[in-house]
Amino acid sequence: MALPFVAGIAAGALAVVAWNKRDELKTKACESFEKGKELVNDSFKKGKAKVQKLTSKAAKNSTKKPTKKPSATKKVDGKA
Repeated sequence: MALPFVAGIAAGALAVVAWNKRDELKTKACESFEKGKELVNDSFKKGKAKVQKLTSKAAKNSTKKPTKKPSATKKVDGKA
């Protein structure tokens, strides 16, 4: 029966601690955001390099002369 009361005290205490350490939390959040931003940029550059490598490789392979596909025979009056 006292569980909501205890949970409220815990939530309030957590809010007070967070308010007292708000500057520290803000700097940590900004640092984490910058690390995440760098990670995304690095991943984007690596992905872009891989795509360019694959497309240049495909372009080199596509310089071969394409072979003619056999055409289907037409049936005229049930004859091939």
